[in-house]
Amino acid sequence: EDFRAAFKKKFNADVQIYAPYVYDAVMVMAEAMKKADSSDPKKYLPELAKVNYKGVTGNIVFDAKGDIKDGTLTLYTYKGGKREQLAVVK
Repeated sequence: EDFRAAFKKKFNADVQIYAPYVYDAVMVMAEAMKKADSSDPKKYLPELAKVNYKGVTGNIVFDAKGDIKDGTLTLYTYKGGKREQLAVVK
C-alpha cells in the first residue's frame, strides 16, 4: 500500500501491472552495485547473487542457479467479468 500511494503521488496515476516488479529489480541491482562499489557487471554480479532484499513484492533471494528462492506464480481466470484465482504455483 505504501508503494501504491507513493506511485500515485509521484506519477498521478495508478500502479501499472509490472511497476512493483521493475522497482524491485532496479533496487536489487542498485543494492548489488553499492555492495560491490562498482557498476561494472564483473564486480557487481557476484554481489547480486548474494542479495537478500526486502522488496515491495516480497523478499528477494537467489538460489545457486540465479532463480528467485521460494518464487510463486498466481494464476487467475475471469468468469462473469470477475477475476478468480485458479492456483498458486511454487
